[in-house]
Parts: sequence; structure tokens; C-alpha cells
Amino acid sequence: MLRGELWRVVTSTVYHYEWSHLMKNMLAVMVLGPFIEWKIGSTPFVISFFVSSWLGVLLFCFGFGGFIQSAFGIGTYIESFYGVSLSGYALFPLAILAFLIEKPTFSFMTKIVAFISILYYVIVGYWPNPDMSDIEKLVQVAHSCGFLAGLFCVFVILIIKHRKKMFYFSSRSK
Repeated sequence: MLRGELWRVVTSTVYHYEWSHLMKNMLAVMVLGPFIEWKIGSTPFVISFFVSSWLGVLLFCFGFGGFIQSAFGIGTYIESFYGVSLSGYALFPLAILAFLIEKPTFSFMTKIVAFISILYYVIVGYWPNPDMSDIEKLVQVAHSCGFLAGLFCVFVILIIKHRKKMFYFSSRSK
């Protein structure tokens, strides 16, 4: 990214450097993905998945890039580039949005599975550890960027779903 390799933003969604990390992220997509897709639809889900990854990467590189370079060094920043983790953590705000949509309703078992998986990933991803390596700290920053990108996607989805109500309200207030 620092050398102008902006194509990495697009390819980051499918990038992984370790199989175990890939499997953990795919588990989040396989567990939460169908529930979210069922509530918000296939197109918004797929678009949110990719856009949240791209926005998360841009936020990670350009929003937190200076902090990462000053805190951990330029070598760590260049060597660590996170892809699907950002989309995985963006699923959590989307899952909350899916639970807020009333119809069709989730079964009790679905709610338990989704809640436990969200709780697991939040605990594993953000558990405070004083012996964390620099890379693990960067992973937490990357996860936070993905979560923020997911919040942005939720905000956009809500605006799109309620735009008729918002425009109607704004035209009546004049």
C-alpha cells in the first residue's frame, strides 16, 4: 500500500497468510452469513461483505497507518496486511441489524447460535493480554477497522431501506 499497490485493497478480501486463521474467519462467515443474508437479502449481504473489507483495509492503511508505523515500525506495517478478518468482524454489526429486523423471525436456537458465535469472536479477537506481540496488536486494530466498516455498511443499508420515509419527512417539513 505504501508503494502505491492499491490493487491490494480489492484482492484483500480473499487474502490469507495462514490456514488456521482462514478457517476461523470462514467459520464466522458460514455461521453468521446465512442468518444475515436471510434477513437483509443476498445482494446487500455480498456487497456489504466486500465493501466492508475494502473500507476496512483503507481505514487500516490510511486511517491508522501513521499510528501503526510510529508504534510498531514500518517493517511490521508493510508485512502485515489483513483481508477477510475485516469482513468477518464487519459481520457483527450486520448480525445486529439482522436481529433488529422483525420479520421473518429467528427461532430461539438461531438466536443462541448467533449470540454464542458473536460472543466467541469478540472475546477471542479482543481479549486483553499483556504479553501480546506487535502483530497481535495489529490484528486487533484490523478487527476494529472491519467492525467500523461494518457499522458504516449497516448505516448505508438503513438509509437505503428507509430513504422514502426520510425524503417524505424532509419534504413535508418545508
